[in-house]
Amino acid sequence: MATKWLARTKKKFLRLHPAWRMYLIVLGLLVLYNEVLIYVLQKLKWSNIYCKEPSCVRILLVADPQILGKTYDTHFYVGLANYDSDRYLAWYYEQAVTHVQPHVIIFLGDLMDEGTDSTEMHFEEYYTRFGETFPTHPTAKQIYIPGDNDIGGLTYNSPLNPVAKRRFRQYFSERPAWVINDNLTIYNINRITAEMTLNDPRMVDSTGQDVSDRYLRIFVSHMPVLDIPSSFTFQAIDNLKPSVIFSAHLHVSQFARTHRSRLKTVGYEPLSQDKKTAYKVHSFDLSYHKDTQELLEITVPTCSYRMGVPDIGYGYAVIDGTTLKYTVLWTTRRIYQLISYLVVLSVSVVMFLFFTGRSLLRRCFERPQHRRLPMY
Repeated sequence: MATKWLARTKKKFLRLHPAWRMYLIVLGLLVLYNEVLIYVLQKLKWSNIYCKEPSCVRILLVADPQILGKTYDTHFYVGLANYDSDRYLAWYYEQAVTHVQPHVIIFLGDLMDEGTDSTEMHFEEYYTRFGETFPTHPTAKQIYIPGDNDIGGLTYNSPLNPVAKRRFRQYFSERPAWVINDNLTIYNINRITAEMTLNDPRMVDSTGQDVSDRYLRIFVSHMPVLDIPSSFTFQAIDNLKPSVIFSAHLHVSQFARTHRSRLKTVGYEPLSQDKKTAYKVHSFDLSYHKDTQELLEITVPTCSYRMGVPDIGYGYAVIDGTTLKYTVLWTTRRIYQLISYLVVLSVSVVMFLFFTGRSLLRRCFERPQHRRLPMY
């Protein structure tokens, strides 16, 4: 059956005009490259991080996936757009998990695009899609914190939605802190709701002595913590003494280092955003930061190509003793791949119009042929 189908297809292909045959070959190669080869080649660029300590912790950071909804976007192609976005996120997430082999996976908020205002029925649908795109890992601890698109609270026009806040905690089991092991605790510093753990009993021993230097503390926040310091920021830093801060929201890869006494003059710098350092593994001595009272914050780029930035990817961090090793697993610029399809489709339209127009002109200017009657 397959042999007959191939034979018929080959005959149809050979009957086509040479220009159309060339077009179909180019289209097939483009699809092969855009949907298969480019992903494989991109993954080969990712850096590996090797541990020295047996108790090291590998962390995969997922920022601003923003599963698309269907309320705000009413274009006729919304179904195809959502499918392509979900497929892109799912493929790279699976590859990132395979590459990192994480002990902890942290989702840094804005999990859905319409989480704040969605109805219960739509939220159930989006939650199911999110689970299919980012399936639960069998062994890694998974941490979810909300963003402004999940619970509101970013602007006056989008205030905090108590219903969405309660719903997020119910579905994603949001907590104030997670104890990963004896050497590491992760704190949920929610700048949107101004909520956090007030203190950690592990930081003080039975005699009241400060023993916070015995383990590392990570802040995770959707909104950057150091960019606009407030009383909430100062309280979180004074009470919990973070070793490093991971945040999102800005959609780009940046970092900031500053002394605790200079919080009002924090400046962020690009991290792994040029060709020379794109896949570099950066090392930070967290014990040095503690001794010098220097704060370190890393903003993780978005993993969705729908966020309007060209560079997208996943954060990959390793806590190896008192050393933080960090790199970005950059993914392909899907928007350029989609543009290439539009260009090729436009070429097919031009070719169709050209051949159709040429055929019509031939018919118009062709001399009619008169049959002569036979003479007897």
